[in-house]
Amino acid sequence: MYHKVGVSQLSNTQISRLLNGHGVRVSSGSNHEIELSKEQLKKYMKALDKNKAMTLVMDPFQMQAHQFLRGSGSGGSMSGCGSRVNKYKKWVNALGAKDLIDAGMAKGASTISGFGLKKRSPRKMRGSALLPAGY
Repeated sequence: MYHKVGVSQLSNTQISRLLNGHGVRVSSGSNHEIELSKEQLKKYMKALDKNKAMTLVMDPFQMQAHQFLRGSGSGGSMSGCGSRVNKYKKWVNALGAKDLIDAGMAKGASTISGFGLKKRSPRKMRGSALLPAGY
């Protein structure tokens, strides 16, 4: 038997960790609604009385039932790579579509520096093992 409670805003990383069986600190709130077992509810209420947070580890049944939480956390869908995405957006907006195509033709699409598109030579093989780069 599970009991519904509200918890404060969780990030996408916290939700992912919860749904993969790791412990996550949660406090009371109204951003997400989750279901807790009797023992978890007891721990939650004790933490609520003290105005503290608790570490929650979901059991496999809870993990299955809470898959709807994926993607509903703070940080957007591309959490963690926002600065890199913004860098590309600024670059594309500054050049415009025509200039972007011209730059790709002039420099070669795989050699535009500063954007992780450098052409790399394949690693050499010796026997069946790969050697480190530069060997």
